[in-house]
Amino acid sequence: MQRLLITGGCGYLGRELVRRGPARGWDVRATWFERPPQGGTGLQDAADWVQADLRHVEAAWRAVAGVDVVIHTAYRQGAGEWEVNVEGSAAVAEAARGLRLVHLSSDVVFDGTRGRYREEDAPDPVNAYGRSKAEAERLVAELHPDATIVRTSLIYGGAEPGPQERLAAEGTRFFVDEIRSPVQVGDLAEALLEVVALELPGALHLGGADDLSRYDFAVLLGADPERIEQAHTTADRAPDVSLDSSRAAALLQTRLRGAYEVLSER
Repeated sequence: MQRLLITGGCGYLGRELVRRGPARGWDVRATWFERPPQGGTGLQDAADWVQADLRHVEAAWRAVAGVDVVIHTAYRQGAGEWEVNVEGSAAVAEAARGLRLVHLSSDVVFDGTRGRYREEDAPDPVNAYGRSKAEAERLVAELHPDATIVRTSLIYGGAEPGPQERLAAEGTRFFVDEIRSPVQVGDLAEALLEVVALELPGALHLGGADDLSRYDFAVLLGADPERIEQAHTTADRAPDVSLDSSRAAALLQTRLRGAYEVLSER
């Protein structure tokens, strides 16, 4: 049985991959940094858990030792994002040389001036988080040319409320002119577990089938239109970073459903 390392195993996407990996025939190892997997989630027995500060190459080497495939989901947004997103991704890419590596990136590497971005479009981020993800992409491609760099969008729809559901429940401000391609977390996890079996160097987009504003997405997730405020993007927000995921649709069996389809089933 091949061994799969999932970095950021306690994150929203990481947890979904840990849950699904064994059923797909993987012996799963997963990393945690600040908090170990919580009791009652069923995750403790689904993986071999290791604590690792992946900003350091030595920790990345220890985490990678003995595995065949790495899916790098660990990231940070806000304080410390450059160290985690850039230095951490470089450390993992270096440690994973000779192994299959799938690196998770983001739609916000683009400037948002036109939307429906394809894999060959050049990154041009407008904020600090986007710049950290774009630089991580550059370093991963340099250190591990065979890696697949997966760009995705807002992730939602798991067994427990995720960041997008929590934002919608809080009832705050949402942008009416920031367009994204939200993807259901189970669809994304299944697609990634397909991608690891393919030789796909370079970028691959895995966004959901529907492009919609942050405001419309929040309403779909249950936000009360009477309680939330409509806002417009500022200079540090990319207005339309919707993704063209047609290449993935042609390559994969997993269908990346749109938010309208997924949420109409609830």
